Amino acid sequence: MQHLIQVNHLGNDHMNFEQLLYAEVLAQHNSMQKAADVLHISKSGLSIAIGQLEGELGVRLFDKSASGTKLTTEGRQLLSSISDILRLKNNLETTADIVANPKKHQKISIHYMNTMLKSFVNPFIDNYSNKFENVQFDISCHEFESIVRRVKNHEIDAGFIAINNTHDEAIKSLAFTPVCDSKLVLLCAPDNFLNTLDRPITLEDLKEQKFSIFNDKFHDEIFERLQFQCGPLSLVFRVDDAWAMEQSITRLNTVCFSRTLQGNLSSNTDFSNLKSIDIGHIIDDNFKLGWLTNPNYMLSKETQELLEAITLEIKRDA
Repeated sequence: MQHLIQVNHLGNDHMNFEQLLYAEVLAQHNSMQKAADVLHISKSGLSIAIGQLEGELGVRLFDKSASGTKLTTEGRQLLSSISDILRLKNNLETTADIVANPKKHQKISIHYMNTMLKSFVNPFIDNYSNKFENVQFDISCHEFESIVRRVKNHEIDAGFIAINNTHDEAIKSLAFTPVCDSKLVLLCAPDNFLNTLDRPITLEDLKEQKFSIFNDKFHDEIFERLQFQCGPLSLVFRVDDAWAMEQSITRLNTVCFSRTLQGNLSSNTDFSNLKSIDIGHIIDDNFKLGWLTNPNYMLSKETQELLEAITLEIKRDA
């Protein structure tokens, strides 16, 4: 009876969302029977619905053969439009639900600079059931410039950045709240010859090294300044991911700049196996890590609570 009711529902002269959904699913599976099983309707009901949609559009969408039911050339051209309509329908329904039930659909967006994922995830998961059950937490790693731009444009709630000049023109119109200080060091593999030195490293020592660099504005600037003093240095790897950086250091015997706190709080525990070399006598190695927010944008209560929880986690492990 359920199949008959659905077929009768489609037995009108006008295109409807169900017909579009049926075409989308059939295009995915290339089989009337498989698509009907996914949709929980009869194969004949699906066939009728597709025929009605083709009649309404005046275009044959599918060809049936022994090998299956596949999109025609015209069908392939129209499939993206069908998908767009279904996507807009879903977006409309989601937005309507958010408008009707705003407390059930809160979103917190935070972007952070490289490696420190663990410090952001744990406070959210630990407090999920009693504070954040109705919150969608979006977090991702981005470069400094991207974080600044998105905070300015209200695209994200907050960014967590590392900066060596709190008066940097790039963040002039934004609010920077320091959380902790960090030193910049050079990370290398245990068997790198830099570990055998009983003296501070020199520019001549750096000339012998191959470098890997996180995608980070300040690392780029430091690398450039070193080249002003040393001449061209060998750069073999640029990356965002901590695991990939650890692999490069240990397997290619490269070195990389790392802020001590970010390395300690990395979600990749293998960073603890790497050796850190002091470079404060060569470059300015002082950085502040903290929150970047827009003073013209009011943070929700939940966002403020999450930022406070993350701050406590970072300070505890610093």
